[in-house]
Amino acid sequence: MSTFENIKKIWDENQHAGLENPVYDQETFRKIVMARTKRNINKSMQYFWAAFALQLLVYGLLSNVIVKYWSDQQTLLFSILGIALFVPFTVVLMKKFKQIAITRPGNGNAKTSLYNYVFIQHSLLQSFYRFKRRYELALVPLSSAIGVFLTFKLWVPGGIMAYPVGALMAFALTVASCAVAIYLENRKNFRKPLDNLRRLLEEFKHTDAV
Repeated sequence: MSTFENIKKIWDENQHAGLENPVYDQETFRKIVMARTKRNINKSMQYFWAAFALQLLVYGLLSNVIVKYWSDQQTLLFSILGIALFVPFTVVLMKKFKQIAITRPGNGNAKTSLYNYVFIQHSLLQSFYRFKRRYELALVPLSSAIGVFLTFKLWVPGGIMAYPVGALMAFALTVASCAVAIYLENRKNFRKPLDNLRRLLEEFKHTDAV
């Protein structure tokens, strides 16, 4: 029997025995649920801070290119397009993780409130993960293409037209490395936490916690 189930059993026995102050067991039960939930949410929060920092870096670099090469319309266009690609992702990232950060258990029935708290956190995280997977299908190849184009245009004499094979190899390598990084990132920061939260919700059901 898991620790979660042990605490639940003690809690129910105390309540059924008519004890007036089963506060310790209820509080322990609550702390275990909260700790398990926060431990998994914190893994996803690690992604939030890393992704937010990366996007700020992208905005900073592209803004610098815009200021420095303002008179070059082609460079200006691709830089603005690069920023525009990341804006929707940043907006959804901020919105979802803000909701996750401020969500707290309700003040109603303790068991139901805890279940709802875990359920809401799981739903918010699942919603962002679904958006992330879909959006990255377009974001990764497009942003990689823009990055390769600007790199060759600004720092390689002759640009892409002078080195088409090299540009194609750089693009393929960028997309492949991003795909590997995203796969590892999704497994660590989303799939595992979501699976753990899903199992926690199942434990509520199996132990009649709600």
